[in-house]
Amino acid sequence: MAPSRRRAVLIGVNQGGSDVRLPALRYAERDVQAVRGVLLDEEIGTFDDADIKMYVGAEATWREIKAGLREMALDSGPSDVLLVYFAGHALVPEWSTQLDAYLVTADLNPDALRREPDNGLRMAFLKRDVFETFAGTSFLVLDCCHAGIYLDADLRHAEAMQTYRTRVDRHSALLACRNGVAAREDEEYGHGVLTYHLLSALRGGAADDRGRVSFGQMAAFVAEQGLEPPPVQLVHMWGPTTVLVQPPTSRHERRLQSSPANPSTTRPCKNPLEDQSSSIVQLLGRVFRSEAHPMRASQQRGHAERVEIVRHALAAASVAVVEFSGPAIRVADSTARFDKEELRPLLELSSADAIRYRTSMPGHIVSNDAGLRLLCVPLSYEDDRILTLTVVDPAVALLDMGEPLAVMLRALWDSNLLGDPLQAEMQVVTALRTAFGRLPLNLYEYAFSLYQKLVDSMIMVFQPVVELDLRPAGVSIHSFEALARRSDKELRAPLAALQMAYVWGDRFIIERDSLLLAKSIHSYATADADAPWHGTKPLSVNVAVRSLLSDSYLNQVSRALAEAAMHPRTLTLEISEQDAIQPGPGERWPQEPLLYFHRRLTELARELRISFAVDDFGVGYASLARMAELPLTQIKVDRAVLHHPMALEELALVARVSRHASDLGQAPTPRAVIVEGFDDAAPVTLKQIYDLGIHHVQGFFSGAVASTSLHPLDQAARERIAGLVRGEE
Repeated sequence: MAPSRRRAVLIGVNQGGSDVRLPALRYAERDVQAVRGVLLDEEIGTFDDADIKMYVGAEATWREIKAGLREMALDSGPSDVLLVYFAGHALVPEWSTQLDAYLVTADLNPDALRREPDNGLRMAFLKRDVFETFAGTSFLVLDCCHAGIYLDADLRHAEAMQTYRTRVDRHSALLACRNGVAAREDEEYGHGVLTYHLLSALRGGAADDRGRVSFGQMAAFVAEQGLEPPPVQLVHMWGPTTVLVQPPTSRHERRLQSSPANPSTTRPCKNPLEDQSSSIVQLLGRVFRSEAHPMRASQQRGHAERVEIVRHALAAASVAVVEFSGPAIRVADSTARFDKEELRPLLELSSADAIRYRTSMPGHIVSNDAGLRLLCVPLSYEDDRILTLTVVDPAVALLDMGEPLAVMLRALWDSNLLGDPLQAEMQVVTALRTAFGRLPLNLYEYAFSLYQKLVDSMIMVFQPVVELDLRPAGVSIHSFEALARRSDKELRAPLAALQMAYVWGDRFIIERDSLLLAKSIHSYATADADAPWHGTKPLSVNVAVRSLLSDSYLNQVSRALAEAAMHPRTLTLEISEQDAIQPGPGERWPQEPLLYFHRRLTELARELRISFAVDDFGVGYASLARMAELPLTQIKVDRAVLHHPMALEELALVARVSRHASDLGQAPTPRAVIVEGFDDAAPVTLKQIYDLGIHHVQGFFSGAVASTSLHPLDQAARERIAGLVRGEE
């Protein structure tokens, strides 16, 4: 594996091609020399002379520059760094209708661009063919002077900056001006204005307490200088952490030798994953979004493809799934170039560690004196057999992630990476949340955005609740329940995706419920408009306890109902019994939990004019108390109750509780009881359920599957159901 490299391409052109007809600049080439001097400074520079390529004056030709940049992009690894700096003019041809521009090189011929638009150094080339292709971290600085007089007044030079509307992964940029504004040189500075302040930042003006200057610190420093025109900065991912200059002895350490530390300074506690967050996001990008993905066009499926994806993501020499069973070593799947015999000594060491620490370590690294490294991540255990993902010589920058990398690889392997990459990526970041608890803020926000996309990819289908009767004419659809699906062909709910929200906490739960509520109401309104009956049947939507305590969720309820022009009485929110009614960590409620929640629901029912139901009765928390004491209009019994040895006794108890308030004269009618998940395999019959006074059942028994559209029961289904209620089948 090639070592990581820090490369720089510095371009400076005072005078463009003879036909460009732009006034000569004075300091662009001098700017390049100054930037090179700082990067190579013996005290603070972090670049090597051999890795800095400089194109100045007449030597700055577009052919040479493009060839050099493209070669660097193709010959890059995930640990590499590329800095591209340009000082000079930029040009947008008058015939161009795209938001694109050319950096003016010494040989640029504007008249030839109409016929050969690639005969120049285009912004689009830098973005698409260099920075998007570069496997590591890349940076761009543009100090383009646009104050010159152009041959044609219609030239629009500053639109070049619009090229950066689309974010490039692992890439940051510092641009001298925004759209429609010209950059400047300054005689007093002897440099371009942007470059002058950039040099000041690198020479210590933006240094942290250890004397280091990252690209992000440099860009922030320049932006704070009050420049006119103001620069544009885009600092993403590794921009805040990639150091450009760093003294061998930090300024902070020198200060400590001569003066005491300031006792009044404070700083927040550092998250253990803070230094790894950029690496984590970069790795996710290489797995799920890399344009250079080795299997992008493949139609294969299976483990063999997954090991190739892991190899590419980690820039490894090879990858294999290896089974250790005592002294035996068997390769289950592998990429090309995985040589078990050559690696046997390291595999035997790995086997010993895997057996010894199989439940205490998510992964380990074995290496030899030659520098060969194996990353081994246990995948599964069965008796004395251990299945291990073995990565040969991964990129050092990724290997330094340590335990988070092992956690990610294990989750990646357990996911449906090929069939459902969106959920797979969310599964990986959720594994990090589970393993490490709180994550750095940027990674948390990344996960939140990803989860929004995952939930937004779901569709809503509607399962009918059937009203039972002894007569076929009395059998009908009473209402519908909205159910989430990843596609209209799936029969089961995406429980894993829905349950992920509980790992992340209230914000994810509330966002999930808000998105699904809006989808449910809008989809139901559309389906109801095409339904073959008059009037709108009631709709039930699931909701978590924590969402009902959130004003933002309740605002979404009101907004969605208003947008769909649906009457609030149509909607029932079903509260799952699997959600505890209790304060969150550090939260205090003024009353006992069930009383507090009772008052909350009563208030909401009065203000919103919607109904509430308890869902999943028979599983979860305090079923009888919740069912008896909360202001509910219906009770939904989980299918697990049907398969309980005392199912009839439990159903009879639910029926009595549902009638309790009406028997006391405190309610005009009993609360409806709905039995969920009834099918032909249920040991309880429809007649037994009906005889208990329970007249609503939900399940596949009706022959009406959950669908995006609403359909009535046909005559044959009604006759069959009525026969079951009468006990004839």
